[in-house]
Amino acid sequence: MSKYRINVRFDLDKPMEENAAKYLQSLDKSRNAFMVTAVLNEMQRQSSVNGFLLDDIRQVIREELQEVSFAAASSVFEQVQLELTEEQQTENEKSVLDDLEMFG
Repeated sequence: MSKYRINVRFDLDKPMEENAAKYLQSLDKSRNAFMVTAVLNEMQRQSSVNGFLLDDIRQVIREELQEVSFAAASSVFEQVQLELTEEQQTENEKSVLDDLEMFG
C-alpha cells in the first residue's frame, strides 16, 4: 500500500490558524479522516455554483416541476371573415349612421 504524507504547520500567532490547530487537537476521531473529509468537501464546494451543486439545483427544479400542471393554451387567434354577411352589413351601416347622428 502506497502512502502520501504531508506536513502542516500552524502559526499560532494568527487567530484562524490557532483556532484550527486547537480544533484538530480536540478531535476524538482520526485527524487523518477529518482532513480527508475536509479536503473533499472543499473540492466539492469549489466545483459548485454559490455553494449549490448543479445536480442539487437540477433536483430542486425536477421536484418543483412535478407539482406544476402544464396545459396547452387555447388559441388567441379568431377566424376572420373577409366579407360581411348581409345582416352584418346592415347592422354596420345602421351603427355608422347612428354614430354620425351624434355629431348633429
